[in-house]
Amino acid sequence: MLEGSIDVGPLLTAKDVKKLYQLTATEKKRLNRSLGRIAVKGTGKRIQTQTDVRGGKLAKRKTGNKKMLKGLKKGLVVYAKEGRATVTWKNNLMGSIAYKHHHGLAEKWTAAKMKRLFGEPDYSEPATREQARSLLAAGFKAKIDGRTKRPSQKWIMENLKIGQAGLLLRVLRDKAEKQSWLITLPKRQVLGASNEDISDMVQTIKNFISKK
Repeated sequence: MLEGSIDVGPLLTAKDVKKLYQLTATEKKRLNRSLGRIAVKGTGKRIQTQTDVRGGKLAKRKTGNKKMLKGLKKGLVVYAKEGRATVTWKNNLMGSIAYKHHHGLAEKWTAAKMKRLFGEPDYSEPATREQARSLLAAGFKAKIDGRTKRPSQKWIMENLKIGQAGLLLRVLRDKAEKQSWLITLPKRQVLGASNEDISDMVQTIKNFISKK
């Protein structure tokens, strides 16, 4: 569910509020659904632009340049009632991940959870740039043209597979493969409503009741 509740009542005039009370249950439900969709659209836009509800930049990944929370753009739904609209994810796991990012909580990951969310990796695919960076940081060297030396990221990506790179990295770090690990997340608050979203909600209400 989107964090907290959004009350735009104080931004409406007494005349607007009176008209809201005069709406039928069906009309209130339809209006709340429209307001919920604004929240969904705003959340998706913030994920796309990598900004939070206050307009600040989201904390980036430790490695790589992929956008954060990109997978959370899908699956948001609106459940509208006469008195309110609830915005949430169909997938409870997605909702839990979003909540932990929002509050900067610790997130426990397992191999099974990664597989469930992102699928089984293709170990025959070329090593990723993130793997190449990690291997070089761990001191990886390779025999190239008869000489043992530090390769480039490009060489690793062109000559090693994902599975090979993962195994080499574990050996270099002298660690057994973990079955689970705990990641403390920085706050990434894309949930809720920005000032722009709230302005859109107020205008949507005014447009809706003006037809009554």
